[in-house]
Amino acid sequence: MPQGLAVQTEQHRRILREVVGVLAESSALTDTRGRHQWRRELTQLLGGQSLAEFPTAQQEFVEAVRVCEQRADGLSLLVEATSLVAPALEHRLAPLVEEFHALRLYECRDWTALRAALLVGLTELDATVARVTGGRVRLPPYCTTAWQAFLHLSGRAAMPGVALSPGMVLLEHLALHTDLASHVGELHGWNDHFAELWDLVDVAGGLNEVRAALGDRRSAPEEDDTGGPEASSSPSVTDGPDASARPVIRLYIKLVPDLTPVQGAGRRQARKGRRYWVSARVKYAESPELHHAKEGEAQQAVSRAQVPAAVARLLTRMSSLWHSRAEEVVLEFFLPTELLNEPVEWWDRDPSLAYPNPLFSKYPEIVLHSLERLHRRDAYQVWRLRWARWKGAPGNEDAIHWCEQAGRAVNDHLERLDAAIGAKKDVVAMVLSEPPATGNGAGLGEVRVGIDLGIPVFIHHRDATSVQFHGMVRDGLAEGGLAGLPFYTRQWKSDSTARADGSARDPAQHLCVVWDDPEQLLDGGAGAPVAFIGGIE
Repeated sequence: MPQGLAVQTEQHRRILREVVGVLAESSALTDTRGRHQWRRELTQLLGGQSLAEFPTAQQEFVEAVRVCEQRADGLSLLVEATSLVAPALEHRLAPLVEEFHALRLYECRDWTALRAALLVGLTELDATVARVTGGRVRLPPYCTTAWQAFLHLSGRAAMPGVALSPGMVLLEHLALHTDLASHVGELHGWNDHFAELWDLVDVAGGLNEVRAALGDRRSAPEEDDTGGPEASSSPSVTDGPDASARPVIRLYIKLVPDLTPVQGAGRRQARKGRRYWVSARVKYAESPELHHAKEGEAQQAVSRAQVPAAVARLLTRMSSLWHSRAEEVVLEFFLPTELLNEPVEWWDRDPSLAYPNPLFSKYPEIVLHSLERLHRRDAYQVWRLRWARWKGAPGNEDAIHWCEQAGRAVNDHLERLDAAIGAKKDVVAMVLSEPPATGNGAGLGEVRVGIDLGIPVFIHHRDATSVQFHGMVRDGLAEGGLAGLPFYTRQWKSDSTARADGSARDPAQHLCVVWDDPEQLLDGGAGAPVAFIGGIE
């Protein structure tokens, strides 16, 4: 048996073993009733093809995998059926199935050396994939290395005007990356082999044409594909809902209540004197790490009234460190629930000036997050699940829930809300019935219900809800959908000149969107924001 075929045969067996292993680890599937439901769903997706029943769960899993591997789409159907019964397994099964399909595509070729070369994490990988696919493909969270991205794209159809598969085009882009300079021969050798095998060398959009175009682009600084100044791993919507990825500096600012007991103070006095610690981390486009912003952090806890000034000092000191950089800065605030109603974007950059000088004027992209949500690990699974459902159907009109207290007592209202949201699995955003401010039991309670049930987005008016406010939100949703709402919110605010101090009549002044994307906040290992928020200092 040729070496390449032998290696592929072993890889084939390994993938099937791992698929069986993932299924066997699930309590939802090892349970007799759960496995019966799973078998029924899979049988239906397989067009009624029966699956033999066996005495043990392990045997049934082996049988199902064996049956599915015989069909071109069989393992994909297995993942689909499994995700209905045990949703948490999808992110573990999907990469195995992608590897299985890639193995079939590149038959009889030993990819050991290629895999070793591509098992690296590149900060600009998302931006490179977006360029390869014309923005049509966004890598799923489990694709953290160039190898996983290659497997994911290998199963995609060729882009218009390009004869090569997206996986092969990705290899051509990666061959220009400085981190892979020593592996160019392996990357080019792989594409040379299959382009010749499939007659894709000299055809329109073939290997020679793609390689020549990338060679010309490499010499132009504005088209740098090597992860230089024009590359980015962090897409932004500052310039519009569909803006291209660009490099940015992300400054994560955390406000944490000081829980140190107040000596000699009564309960009421302690609440009045609540203080907050202000700390920060920085994420640069060229680095996967979170950098400690020691130079700008407050050395002691500050009162609530002093928080804006503390943040202003932090930004002033950090800005001085960036004097040689040209990237835009995105501010991402992690706020405890009692501060989610703070008009953060309207805080002054320099409180000593005699005129309003809001943060928003200098930092047009300011994102608000719930600190409590990041601390609730027990709610991560349902949070991810709702987000994944919405990404699969972003135009779903049932994704928004409008909270209405309707004169009910707070507890009664929250009980009804809990039941309503729990029954609506497609909901990803809540428009609150009132601001989540101290003294507003309904608004604060709605946020906590939403966090517990995994709702990623909260929308509210910082002063009071109104028909005009609801109309503005509906207009924004109609214009760009929920995904475009953060952009339109920034646009509306930039068109207004008044501060959100209670005097402005424009509801856009008081519009607040808390946007918690679990993929951006939780994924990325030690470089993910949760590593900072969760206390990994």
